[in-house]
Amino acid sequence: MEKDEEYNAFVKEIASHIRALHDMAVREYTPLVDDICSRIASKNEVGRLLDYPFDFAGNDKILLLYRRVCRHYFQIYPESIAWYIMEYRKEYDRKSLIGTKYEYLLHENEEYEDFENELSSDTD
Repeated sequence: MEKDEEYNAFVKEIASHIRALHDMAVREYTPLVDDICSRIASKNEVGRLLDYPFDFAGNDKILLLYRRVCRHYFQIYPESIAWYIMEYRKEYDRKSLIGTKYEYLLHENEEYEDFENELSSDTD
């Protein structure tokens, strides 16, 4: 029973740290998004900005920032922004790809893992 309580306390502490990290990311990225959406930035600058918060895009507030940049720049850099949107869908919204022409993307990593397994079994 005591181990369950320790485990629960540990999980709560980790969750608290993750929330704090997400809150810090929102505070850090908000002014950057405000800035980049107030002007027309280069495709490289937009891409770098979208790369940074991607790991936090599972957080609703970060996702709003991510979407704001995508919406602002979609007409300017459609191919680049479409790639970032697809990366988001593959990572955080996989169900949205089911039944679409992009469903094959759900299996990209499986093919790579199969290839790695073949290579490792050849060297054994």
